[in-house]
Amino acid sequence: MWWPAIKAIFGLFALSVAAAGCGAWITSALPRSSKGVERAGIALLGGMGLFSLGLFLIGQVSFTRTTIVVSFVAAVLLAFRPLWRAARDLTSIPEANGKEVLLPGLVVVLVLTITAIAGTSEITGDWERDTVAYHLLGPKVWLREGVIRPVPDNSLTAFPQIPETLFAVLMTIGGDRAPDFSSWLTLGLLLLVASGLGMRLGLGPGQGWWVAAIVATMPAVYAGSHACFVDSLYAAFVLAAARIGFDAERWQEWAAFGMFCGLAMGTKYTGLLAFFALAVCGVIILAAARHEDRAASARKFGLAIAIAGAIASPFYIRNWIILGCPIYPPPPGYARFCTPKYLSREAMEQFHEYIRRRGVGMGRGLSAFLKLPFNLTYHTANFNGAGGIGLCPLGLAPFGIVALRRNNFARLLILLAFLLVILWYLTEQESRFLIHVYVIGAVFSVAGWNYAVANGGKLARVLAAVLVGISISYGLFMIGRMQTDDLRAAISPRYAAMKKQRDTPYLASFEYLNSEPSVREVLILDRSVPAYYSNKAYIKPAGQWGERSVPGASTSLEALQKARKLGVTHVLDVVSSVSDFQVKSPTAGLTLVFQSADQRVYRVN
Repeated sequence: MWWPAIKAIFGLFALSVAAAGCGAWITSALPRSSKGVERAGIALLGGMGLFSLGLFLIGQVSFTRTTIVVSFVAAVLLAFRPLWRAARDLTSIPEANGKEVLLPGLVVVLVLTITAIAGTSEITGDWERDTVAYHLLGPKVWLREGVIRPVPDNSLTAFPQIPETLFAVLMTIGGDRAPDFSSWLTLGLLLLVASGLGMRLGLGPGQGWWVAAIVATMPAVYAGSHACFVDSLYAAFVLAAARIGFDAERWQEWAAFGMFCGLAMGTKYTGLLAFFALAVCGVIILAAARHEDRAASARKFGLAIAIAGAIASPFYIRNWIILGCPIYPPPPGYARFCTPKYLSREAMEQFHEYIRRRGVGMGRGLSAFLKLPFNLTYHTANFNGAGGIGLCPLGLAPFGIVALRRNNFARLLILLAFLLVILWYLTEQESRFLIHVYVIGAVFSVAGWNYAVANGGKLARVLAAVLVGISISYGLFMIGRMQTDDLRAAISPRYAAMKKQRDTPYLASFEYLNSEPSVREVLILDRSVPAYYSNKAYIKPAGQWGERSVPGASTSLEALQKARKLGVTHVLDVVSSVSDFQVKSPTAGLTLVFQSADQRVYRVN
């Protein structure tokens, strides 16, 4: 029971050391306003992104375990000196009153501990769980095939892949539990960036901890921060870019701003929208610069744009070359400008309908937009990946905006949040895509709380404290509900076995296929079968969104007729929500070798 958890801990520790080596130079490129642990955290965050980017580029040629280990060792060797310096810098952490830090610190530690323990449980779920459908499917296939390529039967594995490349490294070094276990670190880095933003606006260290506690207990934030979801890492990249760019003066600082913008675009397609919002803020910074400094600032800003494009471009150029579209699968309105491989017109229409259905939120129009603060707080079920953001942004953030209305850094954060909300509202209204805005809301919430304490009476202070207490209590309750199953599985081997049996589709067939030596490659006939559970090479003629991965075969049965030519040794046929058994009667060339409830395995003769 404990060995997988120990491997996961070792894998994450090793990755952190390697990332520290790759990100060591970033500390010298941060604004002078950043201090101690914040500098170390941002450097570690950037180092994770750069290490992943380097491996992604190498993986286009070779992505074997040997390649990964050699790259990892090289990065670790770079880490010794910077880690010594970082340990020395940690002694310069601003002192905080122990009583101020105790309660929010306990909240943060509790959330991270829950995330870490739950992350050691085995991944289970069906094709509707993104972790199984594509976040871990891609890395598993890359490691098996020795090269990073989009999986033909799952177009979502063509998304920008900085987090997924890290998952592959963690699988190699720490086993299959390590990717989910790493969620506590990426969430922790987001909280560190959030508290740094608060202190940059003048909040004290104790208040910075309260920012972290409020963010950590926002259910909508947490929903995108565990189970191998990549939204918190993405939000951390965007906010780190804002933290650096809004104070940037030197060439190095603008370069670091561009780097984090590029890493955001290399993590999610929504990073393209965030880059636009950050660039608008950059233009405003240039416009506000003194006339004699404007030309030099423009050149620095141009460098940042170039670096952002250079870092993000490998993911989009790879897709363009291999799949026919830089953004794959193409969003609505974009498909007419490219010819996507593997996707028929019907498949794209099905995917676009899915996007429209998930992104409808609370509707369109000015009235719905103005109601967003209320709806995100009280009507969270209408936003996928939600659960709520607590009462603090709605109840306290407006006071924080008033308190900081003359602070230029605060004005830029407000503008960034406004632009991000508009872009999100016009595209796909899924709550976890707005995590960076929720963090900004939490920062202003604590500033508003501070304003109420300083300027209000006793009743105002009590009401503000009660509001924060209700928000955090609600968040802890929701997080406990999300993680109860995985916590039990992590602690109880008996429950873990029951959970695996209950939540792993067609487990009996996969256990047979994975353990049978004669199985070399499996033909999976049903598109809903999660191929993540196959440890053997496989072909899936019809993908999750109707992808056609076998040339000349528009259906699974047509691919079955080519089974011997394709090199398939076994066929998996199941009854699912989308189809009945597709092999209706004994077929020449197939021998039934395994059968269980709603699942059959045939050997190709």
